[in-house]
Amino acid sequence: MDIAKNANLTHFLHEQDERGIVLISPKPDNENSDCLDHLEEFVALVKEQIAQSEVIGIIFKSPFTKQTIEYKTFLYQAKQEKRFKQRLTAILRQFQSLQQQQKQIVGLIDEDCFSISLSMMLWAHYRVGLNQVKLGFPESKYGIFPGFGATTQIATSLKLEDALPLLIQGKLISAEKAKALGLIHQLAPNTNDAIFLAKEWIVKNRNNTASRQAVTWDENTWKKESETVRKRYGGLTPGINACLDLIYESARHSKMEILEREVEYYVEILNNPKTWSMVRTQFYGIQEASNPSQVQDENTYQLNRLAVLGAGMMGAGIAFEAARSGVDVILKDVTIQQAEQGKAYAEKVSSKLVEQGKMNEKKRQILLSHIHPTDQLNDIGAVDLIIEAVFEDKKLKEIVSTETLPFLTKEGFFASNTTSLPISELAEVSAKPENFIGMHFFSPVDRMALVEIIRGKQTSELTLSKALQVTRQLGKIPIVVHDGPAFFTSRIFFNYLLEAVTMLLEGIPASVIDEQARHIGFAVGPLTVLDEISLPLMLHVYDQLPSQHSSQQRCYRYIKKLVDAGRQGRKSGRGFYDYDTLSRSKTVWQDGSLGTLSTIPDKEHIQNRLLHVMALDSYRCLAEGVLDRPIDGDIGATLGIGYPIHTGGVFAHMDQVGLQKFVQECESFANFGEQWIIPASLSQRAQEHFTFYNGFESNWPSVT
Repeated sequence: MDIAKNANLTHFLHEQDERGIVLISPKPDNENSDCLDHLEEFVALVKEQIAQSEVIGIIFKSPFTKQTIEYKTFLYQAKQEKRFKQRLTAILRQFQSLQQQQKQIVGLIDEDCFSISLSMMLWAHYRVGLNQVKLGFPESKYGIFPGFGATTQIATSLKLEDALPLLIQGKLISAEKAKALGLIHQLAPNTNDAIFLAKEWIVKNRNNTASRQAVTWDENTWKKESETVRKRYGGLTPGINACLDLIYESARHSKMEILEREVEYYVEILNNPKTWSMVRTQFYGIQEASNPSQVQDENTYQLNRLAVLGAGMMGAGIAFEAARSGVDVILKDVTIQQAEQGKAYAEKVSSKLVEQGKMNEKKRQILLSHIHPTDQLNDIGAVDLIIEAVFEDKKLKEIVSTETLPFLTKEGFFASNTTSLPISELAEVSAKPENFIGMHFFSPVDRMALVEIIRGKQTSELTLSKALQVTRQLGKIPIVVHDGPAFFTSRIFFNYLLEAVTMLLEGIPASVIDEQARHIGFAVGPLTVLDEISLPLMLHVYDQLPSQHSSQQRCYRYIKKLVDAGRQGRKSGRGFYDYDTLSRSKTVWQDGSLGTLSTIPDKEHIQNRLLHVMALDSYRCLAEGVLDRPIDGDIGATLGIGYPIHTGGVFAHMDQVGLQKFVQECESFANFGEQWIIPASLSQRAQEHFTFYNGFESNWPSVT
């Protein structure tokens, strides 16, 4: 086979064999900067080759050398709406024409195939993939529904119960799963075998022009499946809403009409501020935070042996994640039974992973062999890192820190997994406070990606570098914050919980508060959260704070009243809700001592108070220097404490509302407590029409 020399081709190579089958591949050193330019050249090349009389079929690989979308270029391109629509519509019209012509076109999936690459593959008459490839549309996680004809193609070729998860959830599927769904028709162990199978299919089906059969629309299935999606996502993500509309319309219009509607919806979604916010935080923000190149060059630190102090839920979870990354873990608690119970957590989680096919038994046994439970101090030995994860009590933390610090190696450092206690104060027990830092994991550790790293006043740059390295080694996503009462995530989350209690004391029913929290995108209502974490624990955390304003004190007194009356939360069977252990149901407890407003505020009032109170305190954190950058706040709020993902985060939320309007709305809540006091600098920025971001770039002054 000879590679064609075509001076007009910028992005592709093509070669034709003796039977007239053409293989099209992207040039290996070509960038993906302009996907429309790629696809215009690609479709022109396919049309040109199809027109050759000696050509009997086409095999094409992914048009792109990279599988991730260059979102920045792509979204800025889409701002030229008219031109973008014209180009995209023209590409889809040509693909539709190619799909209807008589010569066979086969997609060759010889590497993981995502997003626009997968959209292109769906235009092929037949697809051959390698056994190990994965497929999917990860852009769905960032608010963008699959475009370039993908939603139309899948909606008209797959059953609804198969189409919706693929288009909406952003999950990747295996080659076997793709074959079962009909996205891949044949599997092969390697590229050469895949090409052979593709060629044989073209030869065998040379004169077969039968069109693909569309699936039959089932209204009952649609109602069931779409209702599940709407209930889960609450209609808050424009991309999901548009995807649902397209699927519904696909059964009522011609394919070309749906493709044209898809283009309209697609461009609209690409220009939606929510999309930009989600892409900035969930893609670029997380990508930057996860980038190991941020580790200082002089840092030669390696984590091989770790001691975890405390084998409760948090300590056990940290031990599991460390063992999964290949680190030896000494899991210490006050009794061997408690320590072994901590290892049992790893046994339970890893067993479930084996059942789900996400881990094999050999890897599970290796993981478990890395965890060494003990109640003996001397079993710790020399370790590279100690993570303290005992109860949130300053004196207890000081005791366990003091007795274990001598076990650190020369390059080792100490980390406290505190949620709210000042790191600088905890570090006072160490002779080397520069080697002391906070690493706040979130529960359950095996499912929560965030780690909030807290710099104490004397924490060195090298210790920070090591903590970042460890976080990434454990497969977690770090944000860096500075010391202060409750740091960042816990601080703003307390405000969310207390605003709910404040509204309850005003006479707004608990059911309404929790319901509106869920409607705006929080996974769980704040009063339910309080019951889950336990009211005594909330009081204990309160007690660690250096001071409380009068609104906080009012909430504290009410929570203490409930605790004193035996209403301690879900575990006690009573809290803001009453819990039936037999039916596993809950009902709102009606506190007779609280009145109910004759007129309940509208839903926007309640939703805005829950969203705004966290965003307002996030600004205080930024202005006070607890945060260095808005993006850290957005990542921390969405990944750590469940701030609604469609907002992009606390600072993105303020940008979407508009700072002037945000400040006005917060001022309207001033009578509800000191939490609504507006910092003068925020009022000034509102007058200047300040935004925290300009597209994907931060407008906040960088910290030197």
